[in-house]
Amino acid sequence: MKGAQLLASLLPPVSYAPNAPQIATTLRAEGAQLDAAQQSAGRALAAVTPFGAGELLVDWERLLGLSGTGGYQQRLDAVLAKLAEVGGLSIPYFISLAKRLGYAIQIIEPQPFRADASRAGDAVYVDEVIWCFQVVVEGATTWRVYPFRAGSSVAGDRVLTFGDPVIEEVLNDLKPGHTFVYFAYQ
Repeated sequence: MKGAQLLASLLPPVSYAPNAPQIATTLRAEGAQLDAAQQSAGRALAAVTPFGAGELLVDWERLLGLSGTGGYQQRLDAVLAKLAEVGGLSIPYFISLAKRLGYAIQIIEPQPFRADASRAGDAVYVDEVIWCFQVVVEGATTWRVYPFRAGSSVAGDRVLTFGDPVIEEVLNDLKPGHTFVYFAYQ
């Protein structure tokens, strides 16, 4: 039943004529507002889970501390991944999390050069490299390329940068706070 019909049925039967021009206009206007409120309530009800969130996905992202970058499907995937987190700091945990998001990754932990463990040909890193790790994203199809452009780039920008906001945001959010992660795309 439309809002205007519902309001007309609530009028006292003898005192008001719902077909009168002024009352009919008022009933249509008020009924349209009731219909809009009912539609809005339906959207809010659908947004109880992220699957039906629609334009209210922004609220899910705000509550979960996500930046909301990328297309709608990428943003929905990031919200679902954040809700499915069970926690962990191990390499297998991060690899399985990325796999659930649809990414195949490898994690490389560079080690500092040590006289008793390293040998000729090994990379020479400083001792602080133990707080860094590299995530190699294999077969990524959604990463974006940002070349340096005169007029839109500024001094200090890299000549070429690229990345995938979903995997980078999820892993940067979950990594230990004292570490640095850098991404390589293949």
